[in-house]
This record gives sequence, C-alpha cells and structure tokens, in this order.
Amino acid sequence: MLSEPNVLPLASATLFNAAGNNVYSVALGWLAYDMTKSPLAVGAVLGFRTLPMLFMGLLSGAVNDRMHRPTVLRLYALYYTALSFGFTTLLFFGDVRVAHMLVYMFLVGLGFAFGPAARRAIYADSVERSHVVDALAVDATLFGLGHLTMPAIVGLVLATYGAGTAFALQGILYTVMTILAFRVSTPRRAVALGGHPPYLTSIKEGLSYAKGQPGVLRMLGLASFLTLLGADFVTALVSVVSVEVFDAGAQGIGLILAGVAAGAMVGPMALLALKDWLGTVGTLAGSVAVLGLAMIAFAAAPTLVLAIAAFVVIGAMLPIQKALTDGYIQLAVAEEFRGRVGSLIQMTRGVSSLSALLAGAMAQFLGVEIAIAIGGATVSAGALWSFRTFKRYGVDGWS
Repeated sequence: MLSEPNVLPLASATLFNAAGNNVYSVALGWLAYDMTKSPLAVGAVLGFRTLPMLFMGLLSGAVNDRMHRPTVLRLYALYYTALSFGFTTLLFFGDVRVAHMLVYMFLVGLGFAFGPAARRAIYADSVERSHVVDALAVDATLFGLGHLTMPAIVGLVLATYGAGTAFALQGILYTVMTILAFRVSTPRRAVALGGHPPYLTSIKEGLSYAKGQPGVLRMLGLASFLTLLGADFVTALVSVVSVEVFDAGAQGIGLILAGVAAGAMVGPMALLALKDWLGTVGTLAGSVAVLGLAMIAFAAAPTLVLAIAAFVVIGAMLPIQKALTDGYIQLAVAEEFRGRVGSLIQMTRGVSSLSALLAGAMAQFLGVEIAIAIGGATVSAGALWSFRTFKRYGVDGWS
C-alpha cells in the first residue's frame, strides 16, 4: 500500500501533523483549566478549533475542487507552521490569557477547514478505487502513531519547561509536515471550457449533488452524531477528569490521551481484519456500539489506569469510523464533486465545537462522570440505526 502514489508522503505528513496537534490539545486544555477552574472554559477553548468548519466548510470544498489539491495541502502546512511559531513567540514574550487561546484555536480551525479535505481527496485521486479505504486506514494508522507518545511527552514538557517550549516543539513538527507536503504531486486537472463557475454557483452545485445522494446524507448525519456525542465529547472533558477525579494534573491528561493514541494504532488493523469477517456495515455499527460502551466505562473508572484502558478502546474505534465514513464519501461521489461533498464531512467535524461546549456545560451542571455516561449511552443506541441504514445504502468498493 505504501508503494501506491502519494500514500507515503501523505501519511507521513499526517503523522507529524497529528503529533503537533497534541500540543494544543494538552497544553491549552491544561492552561485554560489552570486559569479558570471551569470545565466550560476548557470546552470553549478546545471547541473553537472546529467552529470555523461550520461556516468555512462549503467554501473549502469549492476551493479544493477548483485549485490543484496538493497546492491547497502545501498552503495549509505553511499556514500551520507560521501560526505555531507565532503563538510560541507570544507565550515566551507576552501575557497569554483565555482570549488569546480562543483566537489561536479559531485561526487553527480556519486552516483545518481546508487541509484535511484536500488530503482525503488526494488519496482518492491517487490510488485504485478498491484501495481507497485501505489507504485511508494507513493514514489513520500514522495519525494514531502521531498521537501515541506525544501526549505524554507534551505533558512532561509542559510540566517541566512550560507551554512556550511545548509550542516550539509543535513548530518543529509542523515544519517537517510542510516539507513532506511538498513531495505530494498529482496531475493538474483540466479546466472546463469557459473556466470555473463563480464560487457561490459551485457551492450550490455541490449541495444540490449531495442532496440527491441519500446514502451520502445519512453518512453525514452519522458523522455529525458521532462528533457531537462521541469521542470529541469525552475528549473535551479529559483535563477535567484528570484534575478533579484523579488529581493527576497535566501529566494525567497526557497519559489518558496517549491511551486513545495507543488504541488508534490497533484500530486500522482491526478494520482490515473485521471488514472481511463482519462486513463493512457490521464493522461500522459494531464500532459505534463499542465506542459508547467504552465511554461509559471511562466515566465509571475508579482508577487512572482503568480510565486509560477505556480510552485505548475509544481510540481503537476512531480510525475505524473515520476510514469508513471518509471512504464512503470518496467512493460514493463523482471526482468533480469530491472536494465540495468531502468538505461536508469536514463540516460535520465542525460540530466538535458544539460538542465541547455541550460537554463542558453538562459537566458543569450534572458532574463530569454523569455527562460522559449519558453521551456513551446515547452513542451505543445509534449502532442499530447505522447497521440498518447502510445495509440499504451501500456503495461499490465500500460495502
């Protein structure tokens, strides 16, 4: 699979991108809670990253269908690197407050609205149709590897040297990502006679196309549901659980998030094994059910070790769901609409901003354990719907 065009540089760039992302996941969650002692503030800071996807997703899709996709990916990498070094400078020489964190995460989210959609479309542009899901599973494996050790490392660096040093490390990781992004190449697509339509017309065409694809609409609904109440929901509360339940501080946050990364290494291998045994639809529905049960186990965990173990299971389910939802969209959609419809799956991840705020509010008023348990029970209940729905709306090369 790594010999397929662009898979190695794309997946390697994902590795360093994911490793760098751990810095803001750990450091800003810790800093926000340390300053405010408010779960709602933590949810707001972490949720701001995905907020731009709710209103920039459609534009990013039109850009990805119009521009050379590797160029979009390179600009995304350069933007992330510059933003990281800029925030590092502010941490070393300024007085960072929650407002600065909100602005930084919002700017991160602007880039996030464009880059991952381009990366997924490049996989579909580069590899054989029957290998798209497998290529996305490889990408998910490298994504998990990027998250495997970095949360614990970031927690240690944060506790020992401070947030400025942690973000300097992020800038280095993003620099390597940028170098790898410049190694990705695909043929430039021909421009239709008369040029591209206006952006608004292009967006309307993409929405009209998606509206006529019932399976795509249902997959977008499932992705939104899982983002709102699934792993993003519980991840937004990790810093609160680490401090309030286990008194483990920044290092506890890193260890729990390292658990989800360890699971993410297992998930893609489980996907490749289970989809031949249970079928693609059964694997998707089973991963939804197990995710919900693991969230309940995390909420009830009496020790940090058991909480980490529950997060390993949560982490194993994420790449399965991501590869299957992304693969479905890429295979169900015509090439000329991949960017625009693919941006809709990216927009569903923008629901993460609402998820973090919802998680913070529920934890504030109900308690963190009850909030996570409610989310987990609701997710598990969605497994039956996903099984029945995608038995009906399968796609060639996916189901």
